[in-house]
Amino acid sequence: MDILKSRRRFLMGLTAVGVFGPLTQFGLARIALAGQTQQPKLKVVFFVVPDGLAVDSATAYSSDGRGLWHPAAQEMDTDNFQLNEVSQELAAYRDQSLYIRGTILGPGNEGHNGWTWALRDREKKMTSIDVLLGQQMPGTDPSQRSLFSGPHSGIDGTAWHVSWEGAQMRRPDQDPVLMYEKIFGSTRRQVREQQARNSHVLDPVLADIKELQAQLDGAQRQKMDTQLDSVEQAIKDMENTLPPVGECSPLTLEPLAFKDAKFRTQVQNSHHQVVATALACGISRVATIQVGRSAESLNILDVSEQTNPHDCAHRYAGLDVWKKSRQWYTQRVKLFMDELARHADPDVPGDNLLAHTLIVFTSEMADGAPEHTVDMPLVLMGGASGLLKTGDGKGRYFNVTAQGDREHSGNAVIGKRFVDMQRIWATIAKAAGTSVPYTGKIDPVSGIFTNV
Repeated sequence: MDILKSRRRFLMGLTAVGVFGPLTQFGLARIALAGQTQQPKLKVVFFVVPDGLAVDSATAYSSDGRGLWHPAAQEMDTDNFQLNEVSQELAAYRDQSLYIRGTILGPGNEGHNGWTWALRDREKKMTSIDVLLGQQMPGTDPSQRSLFSGPHSGIDGTAWHVSWEGAQMRRPDQDPVLMYEKIFGSTRRQVREQQARNSHVLDPVLADIKELQAQLDGAQRQKMDTQLDSVEQAIKDMENTLPPVGECSPLTLEPLAFKDAKFRTQVQNSHHQVVATALACGISRVATIQVGRSAESLNILDVSEQTNPHDCAHRYAGLDVWKKSRQWYTQRVKLFMDELARHADPDVPGDNLLAHTLIVFTSEMADGAPEHTVDMPLVLMGGASGLLKTGDGKGRYFNVTAQGDREHSGNAVIGKRFVDMQRIWATIAKAAGTSVPYTGKIDPVSGIFTNV
């Protein structure tokens, strides 16, 4: 097990030999090489917050159809729109934003079970979109294809996580310090030496598995096949691992009690730094940041010391903390985008990281009071290497109900036809140069990306 883990633990020690130092000879040479290529590579980050973003009104389900989230617009597709009380928190990035309206998650009425659908197929049986993209968009370390950051997700022992490999729910990194150590490693030898050593050590393991495989059949043979695939993938990942690229400066993170509400904001910010640094180093190109979990109970002290976020979403303590809690979640994605903007892109050093990153901001629910998943909050943001259609420098509002494939009678304000969220994932996958293996309708939604 230590051998397998070590393939992900070599990068921390590179600080000692100068790989992270942009002023060292190696660092300068690497940056110069990156500057020569100037080939942009898309990065994608899914930012998921719990219990919806208040898409309904303050007094009754769907009475005005916009609640505190959906922008006001007179046309189906326009750059003339007004942000709402919650979406206004993203005003600084309006010009890089595409607000999509008219999507549905799952059956539309599953409430807190929405986390089992959030980034997956309609049948909630297959791999989530973040993992699928990671498989096709590796960075310099293939073992880190799809980062999963979980600030305060499941710290209470309830594992409702939105990222999946097939039918297996992934466990996010909850402690940002441990996440950093896992990604960047702790050994002090050069990358190639570590790769060679690990590969040779795994050779006898691979030989033993193949010998046993020939002696088994049925379920035992199938289990051994899975183990063989895992070892072969580990060896392949080590062989394909490259040194980090770009301005890859080390982080200094303060160890905090990451389950304590007192440090909630600081821990969240540390997660942002870890993910942004990994993207800026080129180690990974895909990440998911899941803030808390559906029906989470850890108080947001910036909002209320008495009322937990789940109760805030239900308006049990009034409309003020309902709005403030939704604003706090939205402010987190704004701060994450600020973090991306502070880093140089590893492939196009003249640009910042945000210029080549697509941020997908959503929830596992539309609204936490009626607990439905109809007319989901969804905004795509960031430079996205010029692929995202965000209007002419003003941002864009896009009602996609004209392309709807699902009927639902629960929201008469914008009609009864909605776009299944799995088609949004299919569209993002195609823009990134791949596809989703989902059943049912996966036709891309037109008008979102320049290349789809």
